Amino acid sequence: MKKRGQVTVFIILGIFILMATILIFYYINRTYFTPDVVVPQQVAPIKNYVESCIYDVGKEAIIIMGIQSGYVEIPEEISMDSDAYILVGGSVKTPYWYLNGEDISPTMEDMQSQISDYVYKNMKNCLKNFSGIDEFIIEEKDNITVETSIAEEEVVIKLDYTLIIKNRKGDRITEWSLYSNSVPVRLRRIYRLAKNLMNAENKDMFFERKTIDLMALDPEIPFTDMEFSCTNLEWSKTEIKNTVQELLYYNLPKIRIDRTDYIPFLYPDSVYKEFQSINIEKDPIPENIPDDLYEYNQFFWKPLSESFNDMKVGVRYMKDWSMQLEANPSNGDLMSSNMFEGDSEYLSMFCINLYHFTYDIVYPVEIAIRDEKSFNGEGYVFRYAFPVLIKQNSPDRSDFDITKLDTYVDAGFCNDLTEEEYIIQVRDARTQLEIDNASIIFECVKYKCNLGFTEADANSYRLKTKIPSSCVNGIVKASKEGYLKQEKQIDEKNVLIEMEPLKKFDFQVMKVDESGQKSLASDETAAIYIKSVKKDYNIFALYPKEEGMKYIELINNNADYSIEIFLMKGNDLIGGYKADWNIEYNDINGKNMIIFYAYDFGKAETNDKKIEMVSFLNKNKNNVDLIPKFS
Repeated sequence: MKKRGQVTVFIILGIFILMATILIFYYINRTYFTPDVVVPQQVAPIKNYVESCIYDVGKEAIIIMGIQSGYVEIPEEISMDSDAYILVGGSVKTPYWYLNGEDISPTMEDMQSQISDYVYKNMKNCLKNFSGIDEFIIEEKDNITVETSIAEEEVVIKLDYTLIIKNRKGDRITEWSLYSNSVPVRLRRIYRLAKNLMNAENKDMFFERKTIDLMALDPEIPFTDMEFSCTNLEWSKTEIKNTVQELLYYNLPKIRIDRTDYIPFLYPDSVYKEFQSINIEKDPIPENIPDDLYEYNQFFWKPLSESFNDMKVGVRYMKDWSMQLEANPSNGDLMSSNMFEGDSEYLSMFCINLYHFTYDIVYPVEIAIRDEKSFNGEGYVFRYAFPVLIKQNSPDRSDFDITKLDTYVDAGFCNDLTEEEYIIQVRDARTQLEIDNASIIFECVKYKCNLGFTEADANSYRLKTKIPSSCVNGIVKASKEGYLKQEKQIDEKNVLIEMEPLKKFDFQVMKVDESGQKSLASDETAAIYIKSVKKDYNIFALYPKEEGMKYIELINNNADYSIEIFLMKGNDLIGGYKADWNIEYNDINGKNMIIFYAYDFGKAETNDKKIEMVSFLNKNKNNVDLIPKFS
């Protein structure tokens, strides 16, 4: 009996252990065995239709976000501040991620919210009232709500949108509300790389130091020196600024970033590090110096602790982007040395020129990150910008407002106003129609005040305002998207500013040789540089078009330009075209396409051939057969 009781206890205990094991296994694993939601057969085509629109609209939002620094819709405080973005291709705004000493980049939450907003606003346009589905009557029960999640490998978009589904007789079949789709773009990883680079720049000031190095190595840019001469040495700030812009334009794209997919150097790291340890003053000059040693030492940046070897990073500065450069001491555009002459009869012919200049410089840099794996191998580019800030020859990112070099807002100056009011009107220079919602800024010497916007008032569009009393002859500047900025000095109480309208044109480039006109080959590109003769307005574009450069924006009025086109095959110049381009309004009215033409001279294999090509292009400047045509 005793043994039988013991066996019973063991049996009961075993049952409890088995049940406990089953329960534990169930609770641990139940999320993995939850069956997928069963979609009724009737709902499947509608669900697929909605989710295909989620993909299409979501992808649109993400592409726009890549062009506009992580914004689908640029915040008004950035969009209305010309110091907070760069214009790419004449019209696309690329906002800064750093301004006035602060990180102003969008957060991941901001980006998710903006994608959701874009999907919400554009979803119904994509659905087209379900016109593509004929076998059902589909009625909307509730409004759309959208939730976006940016993951490492994809962007997941979920839609809560209740639809009542009926057959063609009007009999209710069912209703369905939950839809989701994912866009295969590695946006979180791209964003993390972008933030890491931005944080490293704010900490290391790599671009500021590199700019100073480039300037110091250029003999045309004066810093500190002494020369024996009895003639004052002089320089132009404008020419120095142009030189700096050239240096940045050609050298910043050479920057390669470690732990990304960069163009490899000729030799392993160990070779370059060995050369870096050599003391050039004591050690003999070694043989077999790598041809790219200078590029490795000057343009190889190592800011990353995490590897992003599957992503490419490009850096650029374009010469038509803004640059503020101030040199001290200077008098207007002129920079001069100090000359000291000997004061005895023996030293009367002995002169020394001394000079020491410091520079304040602000200019924008654009970073482009390309991920070849996103969009299922189609590739995705994410761009953003930030200012490079140099103060008195030294990097200064702590609290250096990009506007400090020219103007700054001063509450005391801007609040001490005149008793009398001024009326500011803005008109379209071509149509002479008044312009509503034009931003008006008052500037005087180093001060800047936001006066407001033109608006409907007394059967007119105007701004009625007082101005700072300590500077009644200041300058008012008007700006509005779709127009060139314009300014005018205040010399009376009624101020009229005329702004030139702009118009967007699609464009293409054709090459011309002895056999006629042809399209560009797959390995050929054309660089187009257009400069307005009378207005401060320059346009640079590449063909085939880069992302964000879909249009060229010209003055929508009579205008005179100079135009240069450079035709490239890989890295070789093979032709081009130069002309003085005079446009009448009637030439462009009703047109939306420009066709540019460039001579195809072919690759110049020798220096004589290169000279012959340049001579040919100069000789054939203004050839009317190759003047751009509108259609």
